[in-house]
Amino acid sequence: MSLKRRDLYTGKFSKCLLVSLLCLIPAAATAQILGFDFSVPAQVSTTGEAPLKWYSDRYAPCTFSAASTVLIEAVCPTDFQTPTPSFYNTQGNKFDLLAGTNSISIDLYVPATWELLNERLAGFWATAVNSSYVVGNDYPIMEFQGPIVSEVPGPSYYPNGGVAGFYGWNNVTNEFAYIGLPTGFRYNSWVKLTMALSGGQITYTVANSAGGDSVSINSPLYDTTESYLGNVILEAYNYDTPFSIKWKLLKFSFTSNGQIVWN
Repeated sequence: MSLKRRDLYTGKFSKCLLVSLLCLIPAAATAQILGFDFSVPAQVSTTGEAPLKWYSDRYAPCTFSAASTVLIEAVCPTDFQTPTPSFYNTQGNKFDLLAGTNSISIDLYVPATWELLNERLAGFWATAVNSSYVVGNDYPIMEFQGPIVSEVPGPSYYPNGGVAGFYGWNNVTNEFAYIGLPTGFRYNSWVKLTMALSGGQITYTVANSAGGDSVSINSPLYDTTESYLGNVILEAYNYDTPFSIKWKLLKFSFTSNGQIVWN
């Protein structure tokens, strides 16, 4: 579920993928930041989970392509699953994070067309793990939702009273809570999404692309023994129409200390 440090040194990566990492891992036992700038093609496994590769979660998107610092993720009508609502109409790829990761962030482009769509539109997900890197019961989720007031055939249905914006998943109540929009938000712009795990809770933050004018909410963990984020998942939602999402600048924060597995 989490990457072991040795995977970086045993030939289990492509040169393109390693070049796309924003920085090398220092030897010092301090907090570090690593990530992808999406300047080279995304490395996607076709055989399931693999070190330093993206692999499908539930059902693979029809497009998952990175170039010029932007990752394009798309779903297609040919992959629409019935009957609905279907677990497999949530379609995306996941990436296993380095051991010790407790915070992740990414930039998302929010077009004006999303303001009126009665759908769930783009999901930034993770899987929480305990200190032994065992998956528990918590799946932090941040997503942009349009004004959802009626069910459209596709993925799971979560009405939001017709209020478009960013929402965070509460793993205790099993429902979405409104996070909001950054101060001064405008459509057709990039926003920065961040989720951080600490002290038995997840903090969801939405900010402008520079990290300012942010809004946040805290959400409790169902299992408070969970300490880290084991993977990151970029999800799209298939409503039987062509749909694409733009992501950029994925970062994850971790501590390069004893939590990194060397053997």
